[in-house]
Amino acid sequence: MTPNLKYSDDTDKAYGLAGMAIAMVAMDGERLLESMSLDAQPGESVRFTPDFYFSGNPRLSARIAWYEILKHFQLSTGMIIGNVMCRSYVGKHTSVADNVRQGLYECVAQEGHDSCSLDDDEIQQLFSKSYNEMHRMFIHSGVQAVAREFATTIERVREMSRGDVIDQLRMLSML
Repeated sequence: MTPNLKYSDDTDKAYGLAGMAIAMVAMDGERLLESMSLDAQPGESVRFTPDFYFSGNPRLSARIAWYEILKHFQLSTGMIIGNVMCRSYVGKHTSVADNVRQGLYECVAQEGHDSCSLDDDEIQQLFSKSYNEMHRMFIHSGVQAVAREFATTIERVREMSRGDVIDQLRMLSML
């Protein structure tokens, strides 16, 4: 059962993008970000560099390649959780509903099985770790202030490059 994660309006989408950007920076994944756009079609709001779409390298061992894929899976997991938490905690001032959390887990579990061949215990552990880290982050008043400012900015300018995103989130390093 996948929860309805559609954005209700541009403000909701702006908070979702803020959550994803904050998660990327927190997880040291901003180097994989190319840009973000409020006006992009669903699923295309975040544009990644080609490095994000790692498809293997004959010079890397299978183990190293798998770890790269796993890191990108973990980043994607953090981003989707950050999206939902920022929209809920910061945008709507509510907690994440249990059915939404369960739906997020099911999405993550499917991707973990498909892309990384993880078993259920490994997926549960990775999901719980990401969920708890994002929860601690998005309940922090300083992070919430940065998220509100980011959402306001992207709603006004509509698109941000990686440099713009990093500049907008520089206050996170001081928290």
